[in-house]
Amino acid sequence: SAAAAPALAALVRLRSAGALAPAHTVAEHLLRSPRAGGAPPEGRAGRGRERNGGSAGHSVPSRPGAAGIGPATSELTDLPATWREALDAARAARAEPRLGPVTQWDGLGPYRMLTALPDAAPDPAIAPLLAPAHAELARTAEVFLDCAGQASRTAQALGIHRQTLYYRLGRVEKLTGLDLDDGEHRLLLHMALKAARL
Repeated sequence: SAAAAPALAALVRLRSAGALAPAHTVAEHLLRSPRAGGAPPEGRAGRGRERNGGSAGHSVPSRPGAAGIGPATSELTDLPATWREALDAARAARAEPRLGPVTQWDGLGPYRMLTALPDAAPDPAIAPLLAPAHAELARTAEVFLDCAGQASRTAQALGIHRQTLYYRLGRVEKLTGLDLDDGEHRLLLHMALKAARL
């Protein structure tokens, strides 16, 4: 789980609150240096960054690492919140490769809201779709929703025929009991699929 992954914080002095290049440099350097701060157990490297102007948090799975950069601050009392936001940015970067390997809290988009949700069991309607046996269906549904429900874009992104897409989406509806023509059902499914990867 993300909570169990090792993490490291680093403070980086910034010339100005909006100039985060030094924090990115430190984050990238630490990601390339598995011995930074000492190697965690079982050969896994854990790294994160904080900057004195802001904080970067990072937790690393056994796969490639990720780093999060929190908002810049000049107040010591803001550092705990900045650290949490940096860790959440790292979690999102691990879940969504297009964000990483180094990402800023303010660049997370909907993941800012998703990372703030408490850990909870998946929604009962979505739980069957999250079983390993249905990984292909879950990915199909997520890409479909990422593509705003456009079948041609989804089929192209997945490299499948549109009829195959419709077949899979029909299976998703049958498995979950959701109607993919219903906006609230689509929202629930999209949020649940994204949250499950966090």
